[in-house]
Amino acid sequence: MLPNSFRIVVSVILLTATAALSAETTISHGIALHGNPKYPANYAHLDYVNPDAPKGGTLHLHATGTFDSFNPYILKGKEAFGSLFLHDTLLSRTVDEPLSKYGVIVRHIERPDDNRWVAFTLNPDARFQDGAPITAADIVFSFNTLLEKGSPFWRQFYADIDSVTATSRDRVLFTFKTGHNRELPFILGQIPVLAEHWWRHRDFSHSDLQPPVGSGSYRVTDFQPGRYVIYERVKDYWASDHPFNRGRYNFDRVRVDYFRDQTVALEAFNNGSIDIRIEENPRHWQQGYNQKALLSREIVQEKHRNQNPQTLSLVFNARKPLLKDRSLREAITWLLEPDWMINHLLHNEFSRALSLFSGTDLSLPDNMPSLEEKNLLMPYKDVLQAPLFTTPWHPAPANQSSRQRLKYAHQILRTAGYHIDKNQLKTPSGKSVHLELLLHQPELERLFQGQRKRLAEAGIQLNIRTIDSALYLNRVRQYDYDLIVHTFRHTPSPGTEQCNFWHSGVVNIPGSLNLAAINNPAVDALCASIPQAGSRAALKARLHAMERAILWQYQVVPLFYMPDWHIAYHARLRHPDTLPGYGIDLTTWWLRTPDIQTLD
Repeated sequence: MLPNSFRIVVSVILLTATAALSAETTISHGIALHGNPKYPANYAHLDYVNPDAPKGGTLHLHATGTFDSFNPYILKGKEAFGSLFLHDTLLSRTVDEPLSKYGVIVRHIERPDDNRWVAFTLNPDARFQDGAPITAADIVFSFNTLLEKGSPFWRQFYADIDSVTATSRDRVLFTFKTGHNRELPFILGQIPVLAEHWWRHRDFSHSDLQPPVGSGSYRVTDFQPGRYVIYERVKDYWASDHPFNRGRYNFDRVRVDYFRDQTVALEAFNNGSIDIRIEENPRHWQQGYNQKALLSREIVQEKHRNQNPQTLSLVFNARKPLLKDRSLREAITWLLEPDWMINHLLHNEFSRALSLFSGTDLSLPDNMPSLEEKNLLMPYKDVLQAPLFTTPWHPAPANQSSRQRLKYAHQILRTAGYHIDKNQLKTPSGKSVHLELLLHQPELERLFQGQRKRLAEAGIQLNIRTIDSALYLNRVRQYDYDLIVHTFRHTPSPGTEQCNFWHSGVVNIPGSLNLAAINNPAVDALCASIPQAGSRAALKARLHAMERAILWQYQVVPLFYMPDWHIAYHARLRHPDTLPGYGIDLTTWWLRTPDIQTLD
């Protein structure tokens, strides 16, 4: 039973277009996917905030490239960094729990034991930035708009929702196709709350630079594409005193300056134009920061444990004719040297990844499938690789020399009918193996130049091409690449989004996240079963079974992960004593008092 919630056993008549439903219902202020939410109904504030943090001043952030939209929910265009500031979501998520959500816009949440529906009763004080009330009709509009005009992600995300109805001005009811997907209330909690009165006569699917009337705590006040965007705290934001928001949204303004690349952005940070960096380049972390400022503590470097699964992986686009061949993908995997890259180029700030969920309790163990995993996999034995059931997945073990790996790669290729002709690898049909690795970060080029030489030893010609972020995004959306390096942004409690990463149903939908073109009935069934897991242990078993099915196809190869957030910031910034493990929440930071200049 959820803390500080109560159960009522009544015949709750829920009027919908199709049926009247009744069930034993739980009414609560918050929900957790497994177990109970951490914060009781009478909580005063979140544990990872300073409830008395001073407000004021400007937070200076950075981004690279450019932007041409303030709509992050559609396929077209490149949204401005920080566009998510503009809209609150139906429920609000904490970042010190794997997956719990609480009501701010929502006053309370109703759920039946059979998980066939969920209803949200809105806070009567909830308002948009122009003062218009947030109503159940706005929630219905938001859901339908995302479903009909949003990116393909939303259609996959909402596939199990049967209907949505505003049963009153302040209450919205969602019914589900089945009661199996335990994640659906959480998925619906992620709906960005859109203002129907503002969007009604505008094309949501069109990418433009007209700042919308939002529901969030910040609005756009100034911008120049490719140069900067300024967000300003809404002075009369209705939820500023809500317990969930106490100690948050402390900056009057957030300014995002755009730079050509991360090297230029680092220079801007060193000269004081940028306040904070979440550093992903270990060479910059070790050598790029102003040493005098570090010694004087004007610049602070800190590491904090990252409890999210964030594995950097090499992705093979199996839509491409050459890369349809598993043997070629496996041989390339054996030629890679991620351990050498970590030791010689990544300053040992990264760790070797052998799982898509490395660094967390969800990581695939280095052993054979458990009995529960085998039971999940056995119905699909005919479409899975036989070694999956008897051998731990571990490509190119570190204790094997480069020569041994090259020899094994040659053996794989010869068995598959490949041959070498004038130092060029030829397919069984005589076609040369030429591939392109598409990048959008110049820093990654240095990592993979050595790997290009390794592939050349096996006769594989690899061209490394780095393009700007907007063009890269467009090419990835259209699956116009051979290989890319990608981090799949898994949550601490993976669920429905896994089908958007791996399900065959989205392979040919432009803009889906099935970047590797995974097309396997076992993976389809397993990723669909993940949201049905009734416990953390059951979730792990399903994830491990699904991951084995994916990895043994060599379409996605985990390389490495950064176990800690590397945070560099100027001493004028302050953060709470406790930083959460599931996110760097900059809304909880503030400026030291002498540096604060408040809004006029």
